[in-house]
Amino acid sequence: MLAVLALGWNRRWTSDDAFINFRVVQELLAGHGPVFNAGERVEVATSPLWLFVLTVVDAIVPGNAAPWASVLLGLALTAVAVTLASLAAGRLWSKAASWVTVPFGVVVFAALPPTWDFTTSGLETGLSFSWIALTFWGIVRWVQTERPAPHRPVWLLVVLGLGPLVRPDFAVIAGILLLFVVIAGAGRWWQRVLGLVLAGLLPVAYQVFRMGYYGLLVPNTAVAKESSRPLWSRGFTYLADLVAPHLLWVPALIAVLLLAVLAPQARWQRREWALVLVVLGAAAVHALYVVRVGGDFMHARLLMPSVFLALCPVAALPLTRRRLAVTGALVAAAAVWAVASVFALRISYPDGVADSGIADERGFYAALAGVEHPVTLADHGGAGVSQYSDQVVRADREGMDEIVVQVVPVTTTTPLEVIGPSSGGMVFSVGNAGFYGVAAGLDVFVIDGFGLTDPIGSHIAPGPPGRPGHEKVFPREYLFARFGAPDDVGTGAQPDTSPVGTARQVLACGEAAELIEATSGRLTVSRFLSNIVHSPELTSFRVPGDPAQARDQLC
Repeated sequence: MLAVLALGWNRRWTSDDAFINFRVVQELLAGHGPVFNAGERVEVATSPLWLFVLTVVDAIVPGNAAPWASVLLGLALTAVAVTLASLAAGRLWSKAASWVTVPFGVVVFAALPPTWDFTTSGLETGLSFSWIALTFWGIVRWVQTERPAPHRPVWLLVVLGLGPLVRPDFAVIAGILLLFVVIAGAGRWWQRVLGLVLAGLLPVAYQVFRMGYYGLLVPNTAVAKESSRPLWSRGFTYLADLVAPHLLWVPALIAVLLLAVLAPQARWQRREWALVLVVLGAAAVHALYVVRVGGDFMHARLLMPSVFLALCPVAALPLTRRRLAVTGALVAAAAVWAVASVFALRISYPDGVADSGIADERGFYAALAGVEHPVTLADHGGAGVSQYSDQVVRADREGMDEIVVQVVPVTTTTPLEVIGPSSGGMVFSVGNAGFYGVAAGLDVFVIDGFGLTDPIGSHIAPGPPGRPGHEKVFPREYLFARFGAPDDVGTGAQPDTSPVGTARQVLACGEAAELIEATSGRLTVSRFLSNIVHSPELTSFRVPGDPAQARDQLC
């Protein structure tokens, strides 16, 4: 645990995506709801539970506490996760005649450089690790009771149900583990159903809220990134990007061999055997899901929960006198790999982006900021973010009505790039929605150029697969149609035949208009219920990027 804390602290940082959460926290505390821009209901946060935790902390701690709170909580939660996983594994192997216990899985986890990066980062990864460890610890205790009931203990069922609120993809892990508890438990059918109900109360309640408030079945992040589209080839590239440079197959093979040697000495009952197989299966299925959706643009980030879950049954292993030579040799081989991983095994694109689009996210932003440990906005703003955003804020305070775009690269002397007048206030189109979103403040309407923060931008029909998470670019015609000042062209008898005029026609008709009304209209009881009813078609609805094609198809 101390090694994880030390290595994580040595790599402390926050990502641009973390600042997306921080802006939502600010909107919540300002009374605008869980949104990115006041007046437009778009779910940009991936983890509702992490957002809740950050909001509570920021409300209690004076000042802008979210960045440092996210770092410290990430460290603390990862430490809790490692501790719980070790305790659970120790209990699982407690029947073996142990000579000494070695923290095999913990060492493997701690030796991986991606662990150091995502122990902090400001994202929900520490919460993810702690949820996985807590569920594993709870289920180990549950299977070792004499007659485990499928509806007891209640706390374990509730925690299992929190999986999709930690991360939506954790529904895969939570579902598999919950089915195991329900099937393996002793009791009547109604007790099994009751267990499912108890686990489902919170996630179902939030799902109803999501459908009614945002008008979607899934977070807007899933729509913007087209998570329903299978991208196996890109996903296997993402998997290889973790396994190959870190030689992850070496500790995986050693773990399998250690299980084969030690498991017969553990005197496990049927449920304990089943639990180990189910946990390993859940880790594999989750990793396969990540591969299916095409992975991510951050090196290893989405696969680290799968790795941690697979290591839970072997987090701590007993070395017995029986077959000590074999197990000792395997542990020694793991130690050699761990030393190599800590000091030598690295990706080939440090501080940069690979040809595949996968990035060393921490290294990239640390190099960009020129700060070894960039945590606060001031740390990240040294490259010009703060100065550029300050210009936008000043223009807003002066009552300017303009659409401004983020330029790349930005320096401390870069002037604003104004692309046209807005229909009211300052509209800021950015590529780094987190940093610029927080720096610009809540009075500026901030649009993510990759579609994350806007209902139309996220629903643009996808093109060919590109860099993960950055494939959709908000067409400028729709940007002007949504936020540009009305011009005189087309206000008379003749319709506006320009691309912007055509885009305005698209947004005023059919499902596009319904989507805008669902996310921007006044939230009444009838609107909430209507959003629930229409959330399936609103989720699947897509707008062709070409306004003329969109008009012919939708109007």
